[in-house]
Amino acid sequence: MKKALSFNIIIGMILFFMPVVQAQEAASILTFAQFSEKVLHYYPQLKAAHTDVQAALARQMQARAGFWPSLDLSADYQESDDPVNVFGMKLRQERFASSDFEVDRLNTPRHHRDLAGGVHVELPLIDAMQTIYRTRAAREQVKATEADEDFTRMEALLTAQDAYLNALVLERLATIVDEVQKSADEDLQKAKDLKDKGMILGADYYAARVMFGDMTRMKNEIFRQKKAMMVLLNILMGEPMGTTWELVNILQEKTVLSREVESLVREAGVSRPDLKALDLRVKAADLELSREKASALPRLMAFGDATNNRRDIHDAGGSNFTVGVKARMSLFDPSRSGRVKEALALKERLAHDIQILKDTVARAIAGETARYDAFRDNLPVLRAMSEDAKEAVSLTAPLYSEGRKSVADLMDARRAYLQTIEGYEKALMGAFLSQGRLLFLTGQLNEGVLSALGQEGGL
Repeated sequence: MKKALSFNIIIGMILFFMPVVQAQEAASILTFAQFSEKVLHYYPQLKAAHTDVQAALARQMQARAGFWPSLDLSADYQESDDPVNVFGMKLRQERFASSDFEVDRLNTPRHHRDLAGGVHVELPLIDAMQTIYRTRAAREQVKATEADEDFTRMEALLTAQDAYLNALVLERLATIVDEVQKSADEDLQKAKDLKDKGMILGADYYAARVMFGDMTRMKNEIFRQKKAMMVLLNILMGEPMGTTWELVNILQEKTVLSREVESLVREAGVSRPDLKALDLRVKAADLELSREKASALPRLMAFGDATNNRRDIHDAGGSNFTVGVKARMSLFDPSRSGRVKEALALKERLAHDIQILKDTVARAIAGETARYDAFRDNLPVLRAMSEDAKEAVSLTAPLYSEGRKSVADLMDARRAYLQTIEGYEKALMGAFLSQGRLLFLTGQLNEGVLSALGQEGGL
């Protein structure tokens, strides 16, 4: 009676909490599109790249400021009994009188104070092309940081594809290996009973146990990798690491023609944002080099001052102004030669960096193309192998029941099926990842392209 009561309580609790559990499972479904969006929204490197763009825009504003006049307000207070200072203070305050020409007052005046307020304005008329070159260089740097942001976005998308497909394949392999191991465990239990009755050889039984242990090892590895991959998905999305998700997609094969390495390299040279960023930085460096060379040219500045001097804050005081133009030209600038050489070296280094990157990209494209072609060629072979291995299991099982095959034969067939299906699923994933990497390497990976690629693969 107590057991029946306890069973009813357990059933009641399951029925009570089932809607909640179902709602949580429904909320935990994670599609490829949702995952990619979450990764782009959280990706810290992408946020940092966007901050670099904002900083470059701020530097561009600073460079443009050289075209604008500067305006300064000033206020001074001084008190002195220096004859020259007292004479000047009174004159500027319009408090000068004939009695101030007395010798005693000129030689030993009483201390006097001065309150001064003024405005100073400067307008660069000619600044040796410094502002023009600096502004142009800043504009190229803004474009370069925007290209860096585009490249970082591509990295985020590639990382999202890599992580999601690995998690998806591990999810499918975990399901398959669990099903196969359960069937193998049933076979092994039956074989143990038959061995104990002396109906099968012990050698076959223990050989089957070794194969079953290999399946268990494979299952443990896959389940551990699946758990670690789930943590990685959460890290990439900025979610708590313990959050669980349900991946419901299954990868599907698709036919894609191979591409020549030469054409892919040409596309990379045109489309890759990081190459574009380096090209723009070379232009900026060339402008900086021209700016340093032009620093020897003359400069012309217009200026103006308006001041008011008074003894006390309530006095009217005296007001005056000064306007003028001043020119300056450096006859000997000992650091100019070093600055020019440094700017030239930076430009040459960036040019070398471009060639280094082009060579690196070309090597990567060649290697990735070979990998992709290998996956594409091996997929039908591995698919046929997995189908044959599955058929071998279905044919061996009844033969084992009839006593015409040993349990070792059946276990070997199940293990072969696991190995071939694992090879096929990983090759299918590898083909998709390789195609995504080729899109990345050629600079063509974006949200729309990745979404289309996922839809073609059933994601």
